[in-house]
Amino acid sequence: MSSSFFVFEIKVNRENFITILCSQSADIFFLWLSSFSLHLTRFTVNGCSLKKHFLCTRRKRIFKMSTFRLATVNAHSFRNPSTGKNTCEELASILKPFKLDLIAVQEIIENNSWKRFCELVDLPYYQVGLPAGSYLGNGFACRYPIREYSNQRTTDKCKNETRGFLQCVFDATEDSFLHNRTFAVTHLDHLDEKNRLRQIKEFDPLEKKIDVLLGDMNSLSENDYSDEYFEENIRQLRQKSNWEPPFFDLTNFITKQLNYRDAFRLKNPDLKDEKVVTCRFHTRIDYIYLKPNENDSWSLEDCFIINTSNVTDHNAVFASFQKKD
Repeated sequence: MSSSFFVFEIKVNRENFITILCSQSADIFFLWLSSFSLHLTRFTVNGCSLKKHFLCTRRKRIFKMSTFRLATVNAHSFRNPSTGKNTCEELASILKPFKLDLIAVQEIIENNSWKRFCELVDLPYYQVGLPAGSYLGNGFACRYPIREYSNQRTTDKCKNETRGFLQCVFDATEDSFLHNRTFAVTHLDHLDEKNRLRQIKEFDPLEKKIDVLLGDMNSLSENDYSDEYFEENIRQLRQKSNWEPPFFDLTNFITKQLNYRDAFRLKNPDLKDEKVVTCRFHTRIDYIYLKPNENDSWSLEDCFIINTSNVTDHNAVFASFQKKD
């Protein structure tokens, strides 16, 4: 039986390091660490506390992953839309029971609220991508290390705002859902469908071989609404408020031309109207899109909406994947 080795280089101060080599008796090593007199959170590995890093590595190396859970949410800068109160801890308390392995978050910046949120949902590896001079940042937080990432910004500005497209590849074993997948998160323009189309074409997720595309697309899907609901809650409301009329061009482009699959629609083909709402304007504008793969060893198990409307102006969208036998 071959042995698995875990190597930890623990930084004690600027000059001194402790290197620990652990063989296949990883559980015994963990117990020794737990009883160690110093606090493990004082030591870091790749910016993460030793305890969290070891737990993550231990889980990844010893246990085969059979379920993977991810979500997307617009955090509204971790501010309650009604009171302005910081919602970092409240939002984390809603999402933590879902035991997420990955979350994509919009409308954030790299500040203490973002770091605290990642800590509270037990996702120790995170990255933020910011548009130029904007609070409209996108972020990923994951249970597993980020191997590489890039952040693209739109070349044009809408109302003096650029938009971003953060893509990440994660360090994971072959049996993981993360293996050989590229993830991207974005937050498209909220004013004009033409701008949204221009932005997604510039980001070009198909050319960049994005496997999972998440985020706040600020666009509608035609099959989400009955005629009566659409007329009363969407078309008339937008007309009275002098907003842009409802369009479906962006979502049609993603699903029909780029051939991505809408995860929520795949698992909920009959839900409509108030049952699909993800934003305060009674529409669904937050999505998880999947690129089809006939040889995929994972299948979409579930996809549903999590009510987070009391702490942000959006609901979260959750999806879980199951390893095929």
